[in-house]
Amino acid sequence: MDTPNKENYSVPIKGFVASKQTYLFNTLKKHQFSGEVKLVYAGKAEWCFYLYMGRLIYGTGGEHSVRRWRRNLAAYLPSIATDAGYLEEQIQSISSHNIKFCWEYELLRRWLLNNRADRESVIKMLNSILIEIFFDLNQTTEITFHLNSDIGVPISEQIFLLDANQVIVPAWQQWQNWVSLRLGDRSPNKAPVIRSPEQLKQKISPKTYSAFTKLFNGRNSLRDLSLQLKRDLNQFSSSLLPYIQEGYIDLVSVADLPTPISLPTIIQPEEKTALIACIDDSPMICETMATILKKSGYQFIGITEPLKAIAKILAVKPDLIFLDLVMPNTNGYEICASLRKLSMFRQTPIIIITSNDGMIERVRTKMMGASDFIGKPINAEDVLTIVAKYLSSK
Repeated sequence: MDTPNKENYSVPIKGFVASKQTYLFNTLKKHQFSGEVKLVYAGKAEWCFYLYMGRLIYGTGGEHSVRRWRRNLAAYLPSIATDAGYLEEQIQSISSHNIKFCWEYELLRRWLLNNRADRESVIKMLNSILIEIFFDLNQTTEITFHLNSDIGVPISEQIFLLDANQVIVPAWQQWQNWVSLRLGDRSPNKAPVIRSPEQLKQKISPKTYSAFTKLFNGRNSLRDLSLQLKRDLNQFSSSLLPYIQEGYIDLVSVADLPTPISLPTIIQPEEKTALIACIDDSPMICETMATILKKSGYQFIGITEPLKAIAKILAVKPDLIFLDLVMPNTNGYEICASLRKLSMFRQTPIIIITSNDGMIERVRTKMMGASDFIGKPINAEDVLTIVAKYLSSK
């Protein structure tokens, strides 16, 4: 059955702290979601995570995606980072056509397969990148998340799979330490710059002032500088806090490094018509529904594997769901109840397909949150009538 190429919807989450991060990624793990999770901090930043069966493959984006990658490359794969000629050659050899999901990951995967990098160092680098991302997410006031299962993440392209909690917890601990040092309202992605040179010169020694003028020029973030100086980020940033509070030093935004890969322009799709899903273990039922609905101009997705139904529904977020009651290994009651527990599906029409028109079945299904019923065998007029009833505005 046809699946839409792109899902255009968003779900807002206020205060995206560790508990909410854990809940989101545990939900995706429970439903074995594979694909892309995009988190957007409106007008400020956007992050992308790639998952296979609910576990993390990689994460990128944010304010300094290229700086972050280069910084961690220097920390964990210094032999590659310092070989400028080889690194440039490797970057130039990648085109938008041979990138599976992002250029940074493609290079790491290549180096690992070619034995240019060892597995332990690559894993440490990926861990550090993800921890930085989740640290930054703790500073957001509200994010929206988007799911896209149609990116085709092949298992052969994975370096390793990571449980999100393995990076969410240490990132939260780092964030708590950052806050305890009274740095919570400042970002480690900001760059220090001297604002009052004459006053600062009177407060510190000439040797220290000389070092400050070389380092604090607004071109390197606190994270960049702590790595260059081989200092702990929290201790280094805390040592600058008195100068910042006195107004001698300021923290300013610094641009990310240029992306070395030219990616193709993404053409935004036209506004889609309503998407309707049918969860039924019978391919015949799904094919019948597809024929009826596509002829009437609706988009359609048929789901014949009940155990994967919720993960697929999470990914495509249909405007209306047809749901069979009797299926192997699970049933329509359980799926309906699970969907209604998710905020994004509380208002979505769920139409039960049943051959049992008894009052008990109808009452029980209504209690689980069903919107309406349609009987078997499937009749085109009944299907289109009930769709029009619930999607009249679309």
